[in-house]
Amino acid sequence: MQLTIRKLAPALVVVTLALAGCKTAPTKTSGDTTTPQTGQPAATTPAAAASVDFYLAQKQPAPGLREIGLPDGKLYMQTMPVLTRADLTDAAALVDRQGKNFVGLRFSEAGARKLNDVSTKNVGNMLALVIDQELVAAPLIAEPLNRGVLAFGVQSAQAASEIAAKIRGDAAVPPAGGAAPAPAAKP
Repeated sequence: MQLTIRKLAPALVVVTLALAGCKTAPTKTSGDTTTPQTGQPAATTPAAAASVDFYLAQKQPAPGLREIGLPDGKLYMQTMPVLTRADLTDAAALVDRQGKNFVGLRFSEAGARKLNDVSTKNVGNMLALVIDQELVAAPLIAEPLNRGVLAFGVQSAQAASEIAAKIRGDAAVPPAGGAAPAPAAKP
């Protein structure tokens, strides 16, 4: 699997946040959530949603780890994810009181247990977030993450909104200063 690299914010650190202390940045909301044929609620994750996986990673090479070239060095990542989109319940763009931007993730009960287990055993390593085979962030695990939430810093509110929207599987978010893509023609 070939990974591309999204420009990573310098010195990303995994932090757990009390989400009540942060404001959610505005995000695009999807339209009607009912299935036209049945009128029943549609599935929350569209069929074409981005793949979202979390891998353990480190700065030193080791057997069984895949080497990823970064602008400022190399990262060595496991080949099997430790968490996936199925372990998440929500993703949101957040801003803390100092104006720093984050992507906040909330895990399901089972996902929270996995996150706690993985982070407890891997303090000092990194948790790499890969969306559609693109390395988005690789923050350091500074402490056990036992609250079922995880947040990582990003460079801007727009980056936070775009990443959170991809993780949630929302429709495409328009680029800065650009228009939203035209909807596909219906047959």
